[in-house]
Amino acid sequence: MIATLKYSLQQFFLVVLVIAGFLLLWEIPHYEKNALSHKDQVLQLGTDLSSYDINTFLKHISTRLPHYREEFQQAEDRTGIPWILLASISYQESKWNRYAVSHTGVRGLMMLTRSTAADLGIKNRLDPKKSIAGGARYLSHLYKRLPKVIQEDDRMQFALASYNVGIGHVKDAQLLGSQLGKNTNSWSELKEVLPLLAKKKYYENLPHRYARGWEPVQYVKRISEYRKILEQVVKHEDKKPLVEI
Repeated sequence: MIATLKYSLQQFFLVVLVIAGFLLLWEIPHYEKNALSHKDQVLQLGTDLSSYDINTFLKHISTRLPHYREEFQQAEDRTGIPWILLASISYQESKWNRYAVSHTGVRGLMMLTRSTAADLGIKNRLDPKKSIAGGARYLSHLYKRLPKVIQEDDRMQFALASYNVGIGHVKDAQLLGSQLGKNTNSWSELKEVLPLLAKKKYYENLPHRYARGWEPVQYVKRISEYRKILEQVVKHEDKKPLVEI
């Protein structure tokens, strides 16, 4: 009788240990996730950016963005385009360097061309306020010019691609896409067509001819990644408790 009871207790404790082991294995990953620093959590967002790019971006969020955040927020008030998206575009364009100039002549925080700046009434493209306001207005203009059949997120992706490569080349890609049987109102399909604009057999019969079509695809992708990270950082900042004075 005692031997049977002892055996039963041993089996019971064995089952308890097994269950405890499974629970421990289940909790460890969750504990590690919760114990990660905010920076580590950002690094685990599943981004396609390199760790160097992410770390540099996080550094610039602290050191450069504060100088221009208010201007981005004011641009959102005027255009309805989220300031975090505008800031992400600007980072992709200039790394938030107000004096940035490319080999093609575009310059400023939003890297406006001379002709685009002139159309927007901007004389000094290196003026941060005018550059941000002008870039936001230009993106809004491109967004509104797109056919209404292009909906929601796809529409903004098209507008971003147009900001980068020009709306004429985006329309060329749509024309080519329709010839190839693609859904030319879907970004997921158009981004497969855009790189073909660099191949002569495809661009030679298009209105705007050659374009480095892979660039807007990468451009849109990187802006999306920067936006995810910045949203995470801002969300984290908003959760910080206020300091009582």
